[in-house]
Amino acid sequence: GFEWRQSFSRGHVLAPIQQVQPSKKRGTLIRFKPDEEIFGVGAAFKPARLFRMARSKAYLFRGVEIKWSCAPERITDQTPAQATLHFPGGLADALADRIGRLETVTPTFAGRAERQGEAGAFEWAVTWSPAGFGEADGFIQSYCNTVPTPEGGTHEAGFWTAILKGIRAYGELTKNRKAENITRDDLLTGGCALVSCFIAEPEFVGQTKDRLATAEAARLVE
Repeated sequence: GFEWRQSFSRGHVLAPIQQVQPSKKRGTLIRFKPDEEIFGVGAAFKPARLFRMARSKAYLFRGVEIKWSCAPERITDQTPAQATLHFPGGLADALADRIGRLETVTPTFAGRAERQGEAGAFEWAVTWSPAGFGEADGFIQSYCNTVPTPEGGTHEAGFWTAILKGIRAYGELTKNRKAENITRDDLLTGGCALVSCFIAEPEFVGQTKDRLATAEAARLVE
């Protein structure tokens, strides 16, 4: 029922926590700036990078609304100065927004699954475009616990394995014998996909966490 305030500098508390005033607000407001002694004189943030990060958090946590605001004089590209980031449909909304009016050969297949009794959840959105989204082989963007994994990993492997099984099963159902010859490379051509998983204690390859190595993630996603 109250607003509280406390300040810190270089890892140390500057003063005891203070009770400011009665308040019905919930949550935490954080203000911070780079310490010149640590980061150097003139250190600044890149608005475009922060905007991309905030936008990804908005669709990875479906339903969350993030209000973005940046001083116009800090912006040197197309990054907006004001924006409300909200994707109630999660990755499906994000994929639709990224593709825009691009021609696709299928509707967007999207969904979310959570394994009861296990620490794991998975969300996906995928479609195919003959235009390849301006890229010969389309694209796939994946995340683990909201951390981007540009080099993929076990969650991506499980995803494409499941898609391949589904396509082949449909071919068998419709008695299309050529379906059994479809490969993962065929699926990647023109494929546009977003993949996100949440797992406990993930393991990554390298310090930059570019590739997910958790074997359990492949089974969860597949």
